[in-house]
Amino acid sequence: MKHQEPQEGLTFSLQILATTDLHMRLLPFDYLRDVPSHSGDLATLATLIEALRADHPNTLLVDNGDFLQGTPMADVAAENAQTLHPAISAMNLAGYDAAGVGNHELDYGLSILSAAMSQANFPFLSANLRLTDLAHGGLPNLRQEIVLERRIQGSEGQQVPLRVGILGLTPPGAGTAEIVIDDMVTAAKTALGRLRKASADIVLALCHSGISATGTSGQDHLLRIAAIEGIDAVIGGHTHQPFPGPQTVPLPEIDATTGHIFGKPVVAPGAFGSQLGRIVLGLRQEHGGWRIETSEVDLLSPKASETPAHPAIAKALDIAHRATRHICDQVVGTSLAPLQSLTPVLVPDPCLALIARAQARSVSARLVGSPWAELPLLSAVAPRQSLIAFPAGEIRRRQIYELAPFPDHCDAVIATGAQLRQWLTRSASAFLPVRSGARLQPLTDPAKPPYTFDMLYGLTYGIDLSPGRDRITDLCHRGIEVTDDDNFIVALSSHRLGDGGGDLLAGCPVVCKNGDLLSTAIQHYLRNGPITAEDPPVWRFVPQPNTSVWIDADKAIMPYLAKDSSLRPIGQARNGLQRFEVDLSERLRCAPAAN
Repeated sequence: MKHQEPQEGLTFSLQILATTDLHMRLLPFDYLRDVPSHSGDLATLATLIEALRADHPNTLLVDNGDFLQGTPMADVAAENAQTLHPAISAMNLAGYDAAGVGNHELDYGLSILSAAMSQANFPFLSANLRLTDLAHGGLPNLRQEIVLERRIQGSEGQQVPLRVGILGLTPPGAGTAEIVIDDMVTAAKTALGRLRKASADIVLALCHSGISATGTSGQDHLLRIAAIEGIDAVIGGHTHQPFPGPQTVPLPEIDATTGHIFGKPVVAPGAFGSQLGRIVLGLRQEHGGWRIETSEVDLLSPKASETPAHPAIAKALDIAHRATRHICDQVVGTSLAPLQSLTPVLVPDPCLALIARAQARSVSARLVGSPWAELPLLSAVAPRQSLIAFPAGEIRRRQIYELAPFPDHCDAVIATGAQLRQWLTRSASAFLPVRSGARLQPLTDPAKPPYTFDMLYGLTYGIDLSPGRDRITDLCHRGIEVTDDDNFIVALSSHRLGDGGGDLLAGCPVVCKNGDLLSTAIQHYLRNGPITAEDPPVWRFVPQPNTSVWIDADKAIMPYLAKDSSLRPIGQARNGLQRFEVDLSERLRCAPAAN
C-alpha cells in the first residue's frame, strides 16, 4: 500500500493489546493438578480480545515473548514438532499481528523454534538476535523489525493509512552456540533508525525485560529502552511483574500509577495470561505526520465467571489437551516417603535431593571411560519458589514436570576447591548478616530470589551469618576438609552453566554438555527402584547464642512441619504469607513431619 500524506487536524485512536510470558498457558486447565484452572490463559484472554476489538476498530495485538515453554503441553509439542504447535495454533486464531522472541523461545533448540515460526501467520521480531555459523537452517519468519501498514478509522468514519513500526528485543544471556544475543540498547537504536527511514509513523518496542529492584542493573533494560528518543510506546515483561502497579521501584522517571516511563506509555501484563495489557494512543495528523496527543495504559483481568475460553481455540487444542493429560498421568516411579519442598533455605529438602542424585547419576554415566571419571562428583541444585508436597506412593509424570519445569540439560564442569568456596559464598549472600544476641532479624535478602541459592550435594559445610566473617566454614567432602587445589566434577543444569551462572563458572572446564534432559534423568533414576533413603543435610547455619531471625513462607507448609521444628509461626506477613521465627542458638530442627 502506498503511503499517503496525512490530512491536517484529524484525530484517531489506536488500541494496542499485549500479552507476555504466557508460558504455554493456553487453556483454563492445570496439568500438574489435573484440574480446571481460571488463574489465566490465552483462550480466556482471546474472548476478551475479541470483545475489545469489536468496540475499537483500530486494534493491534502483540506478544512480548516466552510463550513456547512452561507447561507439559510444551514438551508434548516439542516431541511432535511436525504437527501444528498448539501455541502457534492458538495465536493464529487470536489474530496476533507480531510477537517478540523471549529467552524461553530458545529452550527447545533452534529446530523446534524454526518449526514453530514457520507455522505462524504473524512475524517474529528480535533486533538483537543473530545466528552463528553453527546454526543450521535458519529461522523463517524472524525479522529485526517490521512496519505494519494499516488503515485506521476516525470517529466520523474516515479511513487513513498508518505505518506502525515494531521492533523486538530478546534479553541478554539467552544465547547458545547457535545464537548470539547482542546489546539491547544498541540494537534498539539501530532498528529504530531503520524504522524511521522506512517512514514509520509511530514505533512500538517489544522489550522482553523488566525493571530491577534497584532500577540500576540486572533486569532494568525496560528503563533504558523507554529512554530512547523516538520510541513511542513499550511492552515489557520477563520479570512477571505487572506494570503499572504499586510494587514498582519508585524512581523519578517512573509513573507507576498511570503507566508511563519517561513520559511514554509502558505496559507489562504480568505472566501466564492472567492480564491483558492495553495502551490507547490518541493520534493527531499535523505537520505532514502524526503526533501522539494522549496515551492511556491499563491492565485488564478477565473474570472467569464472565469470560469463557474462546470456543475456536478450545476446539483447535482439544487433541493436544487430551494427549497432555494422558502423558501427565503416566506412572514413572515410587516413593516410600512423602516428597516435600517446603522452605529449602532452611528445611532438608527431599525433592532437591532427588534432583541432585538424578543429575549426578546422569553425568556419571556419560563420564565412564573419560579422563575425569575418577574425580569426586558433586551435584549443584537450587530451590524453586513454589511449594511442592507429594504423598508417598506412585510418582506420575506430572510430578516430574513440577520438579523439573524447564527443559534444562544435565551438564558438568571441573571446579577447584577455591572455586567451590567462592561459589558457595556467593550463594550464601542470599542471607543477610545477623548480629549475635539480637532477636527477630530478617534472614533473607529480598533482592536475591531462592533460585540463586545453590547447594552442592556431596559436600558438607556451615554458613556463618555473623558480620565480617567468612560465610563458608568446615567445607568437607566425605569428612575430609576441601583444599583450594582439590578438583571436583560438578553436575549442574544447562541453565546454571549458561546464562544462569553469570561469571561464576568462568574458567571452569566443561566436561559434559547437552546431556540428558533433567526430567528424563529423574525418570531414569526412578527406574532403579523406590525412593527410600533420607539424605542428611548438606549445610547448616553456624549456631549463634540467643539469636533469632524471621522468614516469610507459604502458610501451606505448616501441616508438614514436625512439632519440634525450629520454625515457629509468629503471625501473618504480606501477600498472604506466614512469618516464622527461626532460633539460631543451636542446630536447626527443621525436619518435615512424616505425614
